[in-house]
Amino acid sequence: MVAAIAVTVPGASTADPPQPPTNALEDMGDRFLPKPAGTKEDLKFYFGPYVVPPGHDANRVDVQLPGMTGYIQAIEPGMRRVTDLTEPGHQEAHIHHAHWFALDPGNKEDNYTYGNTEWVFGNGDEETRADFQERTAADPNGPVYGQYVTPGAPQLMIYMLHNKTSQPLVTYIVLDVTFIHGTNEELEKLTGREHHDVSGVLFGRTYDVPREREGDGVYESSKDSPRGPIEWTSTIEGTMIGTGGHLHPGGLSVMVENMGSKENPCPDDGRGYGGTRLLKSDALFRNAFLSEDFQMEVSHPAWRAPLHKGDRIRITGIYENKDHGWYDVMTHEGIYVDEQQPPEGRCKPKLINQPSTAGKRRAARKRKRALGRRHAGHRARRASSGQGLRLKRRGPKARRWSRARKRVSRDPTEGVPNRPWHPGHFDLFCGKEWGGQDCDRPYVDKGPGVETNLVTIANFLYMPGDLALEGQQGAPVRVKKGTALTFVNADQEAGIRHSVTTCPWPCNGRYVGNYPLPDGVWDSSMLGYDAIDGGTANPVASTPANLPTGQYAYFCRVHPWMRGAFEVVD
Repeated sequence: MVAAIAVTVPGASTADPPQPPTNALEDMGDRFLPKPAGTKEDLKFYFGPYVVPPGHDANRVDVQLPGMTGYIQAIEPGMRRVTDLTEPGHQEAHIHHAHWFALDPGNKEDNYTYGNTEWVFGNGDEETRADFQERTAADPNGPVYGQYVTPGAPQLMIYMLHNKTSQPLVTYIVLDVTFIHGTNEELEKLTGREHHDVSGVLFGRTYDVPREREGDGVYESSKDSPRGPIEWTSTIEGTMIGTGGHLHPGGLSVMVENMGSKENPCPDDGRGYGGTRLLKSDALFRNAFLSEDFQMEVSHPAWRAPLHKGDRIRITGIYENKDHGWYDVMTHEGIYVDEQQPPEGRCKPKLINQPSTAGKRRAARKRKRALGRRHAGHRARRASSGQGLRLKRRGPKARRWSRARKRVSRDPTEGVPNRPWHPGHFDLFCGKEWGGQDCDRPYVDKGPGVETNLVTIANFLYMPGDLALEGQQGAPVRVKKGTALTFVNADQEAGIRHSVTTCPWPCNGRYVGNYPLPDGVWDSSMLGYDAIDGGTANPVASTPANLPTGQYAYFCRVHPWMRGAFEVVD
């Protein structure tokens, strides 16, 4: 059993964590004894150290969080190297997903609690941060929101650590937690305000997005999925106080709507996919379009929406699919519901306690006078600070994203940035249109490759045909037209999953946040199996036998620095 080490951080500086005790398995002693009611702490929980084997994207379910009585006010997980507590870059390793659950054996509402557990918090590629303090501050006369935990209700985390390198990584999992000690009665007596334990809701779907070259450029799950819309039917009643969407790279937006109950449907407001729009959560890219370096918008802190039993909450994942196909992507939504706050009205969201439109205009004019004329450098800094991106068209087929300041909107269905960009976590990118270097390198012809219909994936190499190999072994393998090329993952015996995913030729540049990207021609699916994240126990996949003659490059979606190529010949 791996224990947690808690370090109190007065004043909260999550960017510069203190060194944890040297023995991660030491006795906890009095670290988690109750503190006086009302004590607010910024804590760091260190779990580990864990050895993540080379190439693994392994799931773990072995973390029991320490038991304390009080309210979680904010939480954000991260990965830290044991050697110096620095955070690995996304191209080295990251937490692919992390979900915090509260075990509740008496809870049977399993369509929102995943069996006998309640969802407390979730974090994905986009590194979402949960902060109830912002929602509380939006209504100074309202309740104090949070997630109430006690030692009698064990807390559990399920998370995936993704090591994208061929070397082992020794790491801590670190939870930055803002916590207030005390029972409901104690805290309400101290503050004079009610404290409400919100209910966490998590639902969604994993699926493939096929490329449609002649389509409109976007895949909309509610319209295009053969499995139909993604919906959750509420078994609870109250006020939704916050929500945010989750996508994988390649995603553009998550649309959230209230469809109402079957007996009393919500009106179609024409802004979504048949219901009343609650939120449009856009993907914000820091430097380059379709990058792993992105975040998802969340609802405004003052956002509130009614929720009645039987309401069907529909989410629509919107992905780009003009130039790419995307595999094993997700569309999920996390919602926090205050069941102690009765719903006001039906269907429509609102922003509470917001200044009038006239007041906003006066404040905007005052800021403009104070700032004066903003020069280009200032605009660039504002653009890179995470305040939004706007899709622009350049001609009938070309699409690009340009950085732009996101205007403050009084529309409650418009999302806002979830967090500032992490200053110490910067992913490389490529593409001259984004201010980077060329993505592809000049192609070096290594002559005719090996004629074969079998490629073995072993020790992180495609053999033959891996671009890292020299001579004929590193040249594109040759397969006759009408013959399938078969790939076998020999690394699965070490618990390592791989894929063979085609990408635009020559696909030989450095792996960065927005490169390589799949071109949608062919994907092997995941070769290898993980009990939580899936895949296939069959390590073998074959290309279609009818591929046209030509050159095909490919990469591994799990370890994108792995590259290979083959050629279909007459």
